[in-house]
Amino acid sequence: MKILAKGSDPSELKFTKRMNKTPNIVIIGGGTGSYVLASGLSDSKVHISMLMTMVDDGGSNRVIRDEFGLLPTSGIRQAILALSKNKTVLRKLFTYRYHQGGAGLDGMTFGNLFMAAMADIMGSQKKGIEETCRLLQVKGDIFPISYDNVRLVAEYIDGTEAFGEHNIDVPKCPGLRIKNLKTKPSAKINPEAEKAIREADLIIIGPGDFYTNTIANLVVDGVVTALKKSKGEILFIANLMDSCSETPQYCLSDFFDDLKKYMPLELVKYVLVNSNNNYPKSALEAYAAESTYPIKDNLQVKDINPDVKIIREDLISDKVPEKQKGDSLDRSMIRHDSEKLRKEILKIVGLAPRL
Repeated sequence: MKILAKGSDPSELKFTKRMNKTPNIVIIGGGTGSYVLASGLSDSKVHISMLMTMVDDGGSNRVIRDEFGLLPTSGIRQAILALSKNKTVLRKLFTYRYHQGGAGLDGMTFGNLFMAAMADIMGSQKKGIEETCRLLQVKGDIFPISYDNVRLVAEYIDGTEAFGEHNIDVPKCPGLRIKNLKTKPSAKINPEAEKAIREADLIIIGPGDFYTNTIANLVVDGVVTALKKSKGEILFIANLMDSCSETPQYCLSDFFDDLKKYMPLELVKYVLVNSNNNYPKSALEAYAAESTYPIKDNLQVKDINPDVKIIREDLISDKVPEKQKGDSLDRSMIRHDSEKLRKEILKIVGLAPRL
């Protein structure tokens, strides 16, 4: 059994010895999970590259895609905020969400409009992202996983399909399990994202909506190939809650049953699992009303590969985030704690001792 308890781990010492430079950490994901993770690591002595899914089409992203003809900006915006060192009013403006006005403004963030304008000024969305990162003093790199304009398509076990990220996240038949996920049309990996993966020392997958934030990246052509060719080790961070829309009544082992359809589980070196089940009662009640519950931890080494290391620690935040004015979308109330994640990740890369 390769389950880590308290105590030093020889593989982490080997990791440290081969590091003669700042560790390159790549985060593959999207949404709040990646934001929380990157926020905790942003002041650490590591280089972070965030590779973000570009398939969102709900809320303000629908306006960005349909009215401006751009790829969704919310994931990139959150990544920028996570790694930004800018503490001026510009940062506050970037997070401001309109809660009045029509014509698609209600619920829109200023940051999304800012990035749409910057793409127009700079002549491309790629250059717009780069200039926005410069203005917000981003420490690290932020790359879309792909620049191809695609939508997600989910096939369910009953043979029906849902088209678009928002329709998957808010399905007509909640509780129905997803059989397969793909993009339409096919998407090709952004060369900058591919380079980041291949040069990474540690690649972190998750946490986040399992299909629309995690698998959505893996189905992009070239991503899994890059993971196979990378010299970096892969850490999978397990979600805290299931989802009636994407992972209904999932145990932790179910995630890996699904994950192996998209990437070889032999690539996974570490799995980080929350061990603290003392969730806020009010949050649990709100989730239960939507048929969403804490994920049962039944994970064993045999569910992944013989050499995987399963690390179980208290990872939850004791803070319940407040809902912003004008935000019409449901947001997670139970989240990982960014500082707790940071400590465990620094142990893995050998920058902190495992006590």
